[in-house]
Amino acid sequence: MALKSILALALLVVLVPFSHGLTASVSSSSSSPPLNGSVGAGFSLRLIANDQPSHYDLESLQRAKEQVKCRIKHQILPTSNEMRPLMCPLEDAVYAVLVGVGTEAGFQNYQLALDMGGGLSWMQCLPCRHCLLQMSPVFDPTKSPTFSNIPAHNTVWCRPPYQPLANGACGFDIAYRDNTHASGYLARDTFSFPAGNDDFVPLSAIVFGCAHQTEHFKNQRAVAGILGLGMGPAGKPPTAFTKQVLPAHGGRFSYCPFVPGTSMYSYLRFGSDIPSHPPPNVHRQSTPVLAPAHNSEAYFVKLAGVSVGANRLSGVTPAMFRRNAHGAGGCVVDIGTRMTAFIHSAYVHIDHAVRQHLQRRGAHIVVVRGNTCVQQPAPHHDVLPSMTLHFENGAWLRVMPEHVFMPFVVGGHHYQCFGFVSSTDLTVIGARQQVNHRFIFDLHDTIPIMSFNPEDCHLDGA
Repeated sequence: MALKSILALALLVVLVPFSHGLTASVSSSSSSPPLNGSVGAGFSLRLIANDQPSHYDLESLQRAKEQVKCRIKHQILPTSNEMRPLMCPLEDAVYAVLVGVGTEAGFQNYQLALDMGGGLSWMQCLPCRHCLLQMSPVFDPTKSPTFSNIPAHNTVWCRPPYQPLANGACGFDIAYRDNTHASGYLARDTFSFPAGNDDFVPLSAIVFGCAHQTEHFKNQRAVAGILGLGMGPAGKPPTAFTKQVLPAHGGRFSYCPFVPGTSMYSYLRFGSDIPSHPPPNVHRQSTPVLAPAHNSEAYFVKLAGVSVGANRLSGVTPAMFRRNAHGAGGCVVDIGTRMTAFIHSAYVHIDHAVRQHLQRRGAHIVVVRGNTCVQQPAPHHDVLPSMTLHFENGAWLRVMPEHVFMPFVVGGHHYQCFGFVSSTDLTVIGARQQVNHRFIFDLHDTIPIMSFNPEDCHLDGA
């Protein structure tokens, strides 16, 4: 029997007992705020940080590095497994957003992990097996009169990687590397976002996955699921949240990641809610975004080189960061990856340059479990180098010393250690090195553009 048929049969066997929950009943009660906002040219979602360590120890550092490698292997690199993509643990997500789902008695606000490599938003739904505690009650489709299922015969939405099932529904099935598993049906309902003065902006008929079965779902007792912000390669169903909302909102979204623990929230902004100008005396730069690789939702850019301090590294060349004709290699911008990973051929030059910089300034270098470190309380910023990422069109991104290095504690000793990862596959500009920069992705033109500028991101939610 073909793999597709086996998977579809397995999903049907699991979910048929729950099929009575597929048709939402209309409820006359209304416990939610009225959806009396109007959809304009822009809206914003509250961006929050998941729990992050104030400093790393050997265990947490190893976990962070494993998260980086997992995202590269299973959520950024092109995959040949369309029917059941392998993904990474949700508890490792760095940032999440607050989203209202449903209407009337079915309305609740939910925390969804932000995933720029994901092409489907999904969340726990009733009835479900192994439902976990989360910030809000698990979504009950029967209480939301605007809820409906995507039928199996819908050829726009119900095609690979989604599966038409014998009960007339359209199934999805996602497996994660830590044995987490989510399966259920594609559905649509109203998503909504606060607009001030107790008003809410409704976005009707957003397609998402209603997960009726989850296994080993580690969600910090808060996260209900995923908000998928992938680019959406041509030929695949347009289930990414970006694909569904950007056409009506100027084709643009933006985020400004703050240092976890320094702010309650900032915003994931869309359309006209994005600041049109950078802060005073700040220059906004731009660089092209490449078309999506086959079976990858990630945002690829053309990185050309790296500077450590004021020293541009001659050994780090543009060829190290180029994506080949098969979609392998390249450089990705991803807020869901904890820290930046450099392709190994570039990493060895960069790590060597960092050591040379520290030696020239008299720092005592300590190698702790393979990590280049210096002991605290000294040195300070006049010793630790900044880093500049140079793009092929001449734009550059400056990473400050406190985000080039990370606090590390071993055996009661405090260190500052080089906060990057070596990768055998590609380069990823991760969340730690994006902090205190606004990123704007403009996807409406033939050539998508990523713009960015320094910004105090904790002020974005003030």
